[in-house]
Amino acid sequence: MVEIPSGEPVVEPGDTEGELALRLWRADRDGMRFALVERGIAVVAHRPGETLDLALAPLLRARIRGGTR
Repeated sequence: MVEIPSGEPVVEPGDTEGELALRLWRADRDGMRFALVERGIAVVAHRPGETLDLALAPLLRARIRGGTR
C-alpha cells in the first residue's frame, strides 16, 4: 500500500481539545498502518515531490515482512 500523506489537521496553539484530537488522529493512523503490516501488507509513504520509484525502493531492498496468516 502506498500511503500519500495529506497533511495533519491544523490546531491552534493552546487549544487543548484540538491537541488531544490531533493525538487521537495520529494514533488512529498509526494503528491503521500497524494493522496492515501485521496482515502482511507492505506500507510505504510517498512524499509530495518525490518519484514513486523512490517511495517503493525500500520494498526492493529487503524482504517484505508481515504477520502470519
